[in-house]
Amino acid sequence: MAAGVASVDHAYQLSDSTMKAMKEKQIYAVPTFAISEYFADHAASKPAEARERQLIVYHAAEFKKQLAAGVPVAMGSDVGPFPHGTQARELELMVEFGMNPAAALQADLLNGARLLGWSGQIGELKAGYFADVIAVPGDPLENISATTKVVFVMKNGVVYKRP
Repeated sequence: MAAGVASVDHAYQLSDSTMKAMKEKQIYAVPTFAISEYFADHAASKPAEARERQLIVYHAAEFKKQLAAGVPVAMGSDVGPFPHGTQARELELMVEFGMNPAAALQADLLNGARLLGWSGQIGELKAGYFADVIAVPGDPLENISATTKVVFVMKNGVVYKRP
């Protein structure tokens, strides 16, 4: 932390002093729950699956500590072994493990932009920003799972998907 980092990815275990420093310096925790779920779902054996599921429970408990400590969070899924376009599962897991839906969306859009150094260019629907617009059925603030059912996509003013 003293040398300077922008994020701690996975953030499985952070000491109280590390969480305090992360809060003070606005260093993001990026939990990446979806990759752990993928490894559990595709484990080579029942014991390996059980270990992965235990790790998820532990990680969720640590995430709750980080939220309580005020550690800033950015969303990242570690997409790669699972299909692109399924990253919204990370939002579902962040909410399941203690984050409210509005904070999860902010972690994705606003904090993600800040972490990547793109704040002021992406992450918000504003004039002059790069904007890919999606629409989902329902209100993701009421049910974050709505983000997994994209019905409309517009990129650079071109509609690619519509209901």
